[in-house]
Amino acid sequence: MLSDKSNTYKLSEEQKQFYEDNGYLVIKELFDFATLYNIKKRFQDICKGTVDKGNALVYKEPALVAKGLKGEDAINKISELQHDEVFSTFSEDPRLLHILSQFLGGDVSVMSSMVINKPPGSARHPPHQDLYYFPFRPAEKIIAAWTAIDDVTEDNGCLYVVPRSHKNNILYRHGNCLESNKLFHGILEAAAPCEPRVCLEMSPGDTVFFHPLIVHGSGENRTQVRE
Repeated sequence: MLSDKSNTYKLSEEQKQFYEDNGYLVIKELFDFATLYNIKKRFQDICKGTVDKGNALVYKEPALVAKGLKGEDAINKISELQHDEVFSTFSEDPRLLHILSQFLGGDVSVMSSMVINKPPGSARHPPHQDLYYFPFRPAEKIIAAWTAIDDVTEDNGCLYVVPRSHKNNILYRHGNCLESNKLFHGILEAAAPCEPRVCLEMSPGDTVFFHPLIVHGSGENRTQVRE
């Protein structure tokens, strides 16, 4: 990890063009160990119930709850985190904001924030588009920033994207999909571009930025259940 972290991160013209062309951009080691450690510990403390979750919303994976799993082993995500004193260190990180401002302009607001957890046995998140969840526009002024806290691989259900799928400028019809968490809607139209996929295997601190119309999702966690 970077030991001397500047408060700015100037994107190159090549990085900007890659995002424009493909709808996503991965930046390696954007966040340092201390920030990731504090966020992960906060997540675990909320899972254990040792700290007040405040206004955060906790979502459990129904299939894992049905197996009798509890706490971190059953929780899928915690959302609405932007006002939490620990989680907000992510959304208020100056380098993150500097990158976002280069895509969106200087006035940046948080509209949705979450920590996603994929315990062993978690279901896939089918192909979908983030714009489906947002009632506001224009799409060009919305961007997602997603950071790996742990190593993410195809085995444990990493993100994938369909490069250039945002170029169609279409928000496809979404709804419940088979073999998925019922809370996760996916694209229902067979004609939607769900291939070819690029799996984003990432190390802690790596961050991907992606367009709200890009088709993306994640696989199931096929690793072994912790004893």
